[in-house]
Parts: sequence; C-alpha cells; structure tokens
Amino acid sequence: MQKTLRGQVLKLIAVTLLLPAAAIGQETPAASVHWAYSAYFGTGWYRVEDDRDVYVVRMTPRWTLSEPSFDGPGKRSVGIYLKAPITVGLDRFSYDDILGAVDLDNVGSMSINPGIDVEVPVNDIWSLRPYASVGYGHAFGSGESAWTYWGGIKSRVSFQAGKLNWGLLNQVGFVGYTPDEGSSDAIWPVMIGAEFDHPVGAARPDSGQMHLHWHATYTAFRDDVDFSVNPIVDRPVSDQWEFGAAIRRRDSPISIWFLNFDMLGLGYRFSSSGNLKGITFVFRSVFDE
Repeated sequence: MQKTLRGQVLKLIAVTLLLPAAAIGQETPAASVHWAYSAYFGTGWYRVEDDRDVYVVRMTPRWTLSEPSFDGPGKRSVGIYLKAPITVGLDRFSYDDILGAVDLDNVGSMSINPGIDVEVPVNDIWSLRPYASVGYGHAFGSGESAWTYWGGIKSRVSFQAGKLNWGLLNQVGFVGYTPDEGSSDAIWPVMIGAEFDHPVGAARPDSGQMHLHWHATYTAFRDDVDFSVNPIVDRPVSDQWEFGAAIRRRDSPISIWFLNFDMLGLGYRFSSSGNLKGITFVFRSVFDE
C-alpha cells in the first residue's frame, strides 16, 4: 500500500508539471467554477470565455477487492474497487515560473472523496457500474469548506469487429456540495458516448502489443453549471462534448519513471455554447474512471 500511495504522489507531481504544457502560459485569476466541482471535471486545463483559466489536478489511489467476471447465468463475480480521489485546484500559472505553479501558496483548493465502485456483469457484453463518493474539501483563498459528494451508474455494452473492440457508454449521475455556511448546490450529468480500441503496430517482446484507444462523449447537465467570469456576469454551461485519444499496452501498464498508467493520452472538452473549453488528460477508460 505504501508503494501505491508513493506512486500516486509522484503521479500528482508529474501531472502538475505537465499541465502547463497545454496552457497558454499566462497568469490567471482564481478559478471561476466552484472549487467543489473540480473533482468531477478531473485533471486538465479549462478556459471560460477568453480570459479565465482553471487548472485542476486529480489523483486517484485505488484498491481492487475483487475482479468482475461472467461465465454464464448465475456464474458471475462482481468487481469491487475502493477509491480515494484527491483533487487540487491551482489558482494561477505562469510559463515563466513553472516551479511556482506547484508551490503550496498556489494551491487554491483541495478535497478528498473516498468512494466505492461496483462493476456488475449483466451478461458477456453488458456491464453496469454503480459508484458513490463522499468527502470534504477546503478553498484556501475564501476559507470556505464544504462536503462534496457524487454518485450514479455507468453502463457499457461491448462489441468486437475484427481487431476493433468498441463499446456504447451511458451514465446518469449526481454531483453536489454542501458548504459549512450557505446553500447546497448540485448538477445532474447524463452522458452518452462510445469508445474504441485497436492494436497498432507489431507486438514487441519487451513492451507487448500497443493499442490506440479513443472515445467520444456528450454530457447534458439537468441544471446548468454557472461559471462566473466577473462578479456580475455568469456563463451557464448546459452540456459538454469530449473527444479523446490515448495509447495503452494490452497486458501491462505504461510506466514512466516510477509512475504506472492504464493508458496515456489527451482529450478536448467544449460546451455547445462556447462558454467552456479545455484540455484533459486520459489515464483510464471513461467507464473505469
């Protein structure tokens, strides 16, 4: 367990250093989306309108208690996974001061959300994944603290066409927070999408078979997410598109230094209104996040 935690801490450091590579390299004001939603948006750089950037770093230590399997009716095993997402929001970034981005004084918020995922194989191609997390966070600038929580269920139906593996994805969820002082708030994301996986190149004895993994999703929010560009103007976001691509190894993780990744890639997110756009990092399948 100590090795796992040490690896996750190193991952946090590495991802934090990588975040600025996707950014425009200028100092920005504090995050304009409520910090309690940072864990939902995940690791990445997000821009609201043309003048407000948000930097989010999330690492997720996880422990597998059992693996899912399906060998016929009445012969299934349920997968159980414990997770503890730790999310850090950065207030600003300057390309001229990369190390300053990881300074503790630049940490705008931090939260941890222990939770559980349960993967249930319905049959040999369809799996359901209920999930739930409850945690607590703090915004250092405002001094605000809040309980943060989310839950929902994901679905994946898998198909195979030659060497191409692909799946249909669905998700219905709930994301909310309750501050120590003030009113609670919540959003209700509903997602549909697809993911694809195909081997590339020839298998190598030292690294195995490489695969290209890509996905496309659309998420509608039952209640808009409001981004405040200034104190009197809000930019509501009612939906989000995401397109991403990554590489992975078939039988082993991708190792960089002491870090292990299920896959490694980038995704692009944007809203239909144009109020939100961003670059995210892809470390896992959408279904397994």
